[in-house]
Amino acid sequence: MANYEKLIGGNRSFYERNADFKELAGGQKPEHIVVACSDSRVAPEIILNARLGELFVIRSAGEVIDDAELATIEYGVVHLGIKSIIMLAHTNCGAVAEAQKLLRESEAGKLHFDEKAANSKLDVMAYRIYKNIAGKSNNSVDSRSAALDNLMAQIKILEDYEPIRDAIKNGLRIISGMYDINTGRVELYV
Repeated sequence: MANYEKLIGGNRSFYERNADFKELAGGQKPEHIVVACSDSRVAPEIILNARLGELFVIRSAGEVIDDAELATIEYGVVHLGIKSIIMLAHTNCGAVAEAQKLLRESEAGKLHFDEKAANSKLDVMAYRIYKNIAGKSNNSVDSRSAALDNLMAQIKILEDYEPIRDAIKNGLRIISGMYDINTGRVELYV
């Protein structure tokens, strides 16, 4: 139970030393939506040194956007009036690495994934990323390029979703970025 006690102690320290949450109790007005990987090393609030309430964060393995993520992004854009979405990939992504394994299997003529079989959700996600990176040069060995190609496919999903497409016409910006696990640096591609 020591791990839970550490979390509760951390929360106590937060609410005793930080008044930001009191100011935000009446509502939120974040400046950016950040879509990032659920990797524990990629915490947008921390790596971007943001204060509580500045970011509206959506996280999923490999930044994969499905219905729940789209609905959350739509909420941020339509109901909170956010005008900026930062799609943030990262180096050393485990989800992309799984997709790269499928790509190498495919290149060797030994792809083990069967679209018609009962697959785990994790395998389906890796296969989806695989389809995003397949056919692009060097993606079976260059994880940074593979992560960026997957990110661009996720951005396309956003751009094709009508509420987001309409918001883009009214000034919404979608920006891609890469967080380097080894250096701690974020590079934005505006």
